Amino acid sequence: MPRETLTPQEFRSRLEECFTSSSTETIWLTHKRYIFDSMDQEEGHEVLLRCTHGQTKFSTRIPPSSLLSFLSTYSSLLKSSMAPRMRKRDKKREKARAEATTKKRRETYTDVILTSEGKRGKGRRQRQRKVLAQKKKEAERERLESLPSKDHS
Repeated sequence: MPRETLTPQEFRSRLEECFTSSSTETIWLTHKRYIFDSMDQEEGHEVLLRCTHGQTKFSTRIPPSSLLSFLSTYSSLLKSSMAPRMRKRDKKREKARAEATTKKRRETYTDVILTSEGKRGKGRRQRQRKVLAQKKKEAERERLESLPSKDHS
């Protein structure tokens, strides 16, 4: 089916119809800068928006002068249409994972307390276990420090 070129207002209303008519079909939206070979080099370029919904295809070109006003209404339309269909985050599980990670990190950076008793004779095995645990923690620290940081905040 050929692609229809609409005005920005018609595009918005047709897009709203697409969102209300279907809850199971996929709606593909693409945005790109519109460049035509014979156009003069001007300050701003038009933005081309395309929508594909099943066999229906339509598009619009937005001039740079009305881009901000169009994007504000377009973004509110997208938010209102997509918000009910989005899956809620499981904040409880995320919080538990974050707490477990911080607890493990805290334990990794806390040294094992080694006492002077138990080098020979009574308590030697316990001391050797503590020494081995300390070596494992140091190796884990080195491994964590060599990894690239993942700050998503």
